[in-house]
This record gives sequence, C-alpha cells and structure tokens, in this order.
Amino acid sequence: MNSPQVDAYLRRLGVEHPAWPTVDALRELHLRHLQTVPFENLSIHLGEEIVLEEKRLLDKVVGARRGGFCYELNGSFGALLAALGYD
Repeated sequence: MNSPQVDAYLRRLGVEHPAWPTVDALRELHLRHLQTVPFENLSIHLGEEIVLEEKRLLDKVVGARRGGFCYELNGSFGALLAALGYD
C-alpha cells in the first residue's frame, strides 16, 4: 500500500496518521474501523466476483466507501496496519 492509499484509508476512518505503531494508536484504528466500515455481504448477493487482492480490497473499502465480509475487512485492515508499521 502506498502513501496516498494509506492517507485515503485514514481519511475514510476519520483518524490522523499515527506517529508510531503503538498499542494506543492500534486501539483507535481498530475502533474507528469497526465504527466506519460496515460488515456487508452485498457482493455475494449481487453475484460480484470476490477477489482478496490488496488493490481490489482498497478499491472497494476505500475507493467505493463500501464495507465487506470478514475476509475483505480483515485483509484491507491488515494491509493498512502493515503499511503503518505493525507486525
């Protein structure tokens, strides 16, 4: 995930870029993700292809401002955390 994608994701969550990957920052990111990115399984019902590649996840969750099902949400959030320096 590149820097503009990280910035867009953080804007989607409504949080500032954390200075360091701390536990407190992780707690805030996790809470904001739960509050702003809904679980939804509309893609399944609409017959949309489910692709768990980072770019497609970011296009859906950040670009289209949609939610997703567990694999999509965990994949996109995991990519964000990795880009922010979390192991």
